[in-house]
Amino acid sequence: MKEELRNEQRRHEDFMQQGHAILDRTDPDSSDAGLVSQRLEDVNGAWDRLAAQLGEREASLTDVLEVSTQFQDSVKTLVEWLPLAADTVDGLSSLPPAEQRKQLEVLGTLHVAVCS
Repeated sequence: MKEELRNEQRRHEDFMQQGHAILDRTDPDSSDAGLVSQRLEDVNGAWDRLAAQLGEREASLTDVLEVSTQFQDSVKTLVEWLPLAADTVDGLSSLPPAEQRKQLEVLGTLHVAVCS
């Protein structure tokens, strides 16, 4: 969409130049001059709003992409951590309760370190 707007920029500029050329040849006090001037302002305002909306959407998409990338990185890290956690939990059943708590604390510490 940004490219489409850029492609239409020259057309917009030509339209505005033609409108101003008409105004230059029109009696400034006539109703026609007021009408042409108002139309030029309307078109230029619409163009500016469209360009601003496009900029806002581009910024929004950039933000969403960044959040999505961070989420994907977190999921990848978690997926890499899960087999270690599963192996550790599976091995806990043969340990005494005090050792089980100690292993779970270590596992929790690893999770925090891996996900940070």
